[in-house]
Amino acid sequence: MIKRQWDGDPTCHFCSCPETVDYLFFQCHIAKVVWGIIGTCLGADNTPRDMDQYKNWLNFWLPNGASVHMLGFAAICWAIWKSSNRACFDNKIIRSPAEIVIHVCALMVFWAGLYTPEPQDQLAVGVKFILSCAHRALAQQTRPAPLRLPQPLAGETRRPVQLRQLPPNEGDASDQEEDM
Repeated sequence: MIKRQWDGDPTCHFCSCPETVDYLFFQCHIAKVVWGIIGTCLGADNTPRDMDQYKNWLNFWLPNGASVHMLGFAAICWAIWKSSNRACFDNKIIRSPAEIVIHVCALMVFWAGLYTPEPQDQLAVGVKFILSCAHRALAQQTRPAPLRLPQPLAGETRRPVQLRQLPPNEGDASDQEEDM
């Protein structure tokens, strides 16, 4: 945006560090988690730090997927860009980087129509797997921490406490996405 003489804030809207192309799409902590979720789906134990590393990374971890490498890259970068713009212009901060991965999957499904039927089927299988990874990441993030009671002081005795689970509040829609 700076190259286009934009007079707005030149920092990353996820973390307030100076924003560059490589920083926004690869090095920001949000981007790293997005790449980490995608990498986990591929079995990767590392993530790319820039476009050149992305090409090598994907050739290594998805060697038979060359026909969809750029589609995946475009979807990931576009989803990160759109999320950053929502944070900048609409003050909508994401709750989890997994939301970006879910957006990536929606873009890949939409753009799969540009391919012939065989790659479309392969993309559908890949997207389904990536979605399952993203949903697992969301579930782990929103899982409540276990309840820990303080230890009794020396010489103090404590009656056993029986905890009961509260019923779910079925009328609460506060966790649902507002603009879906």
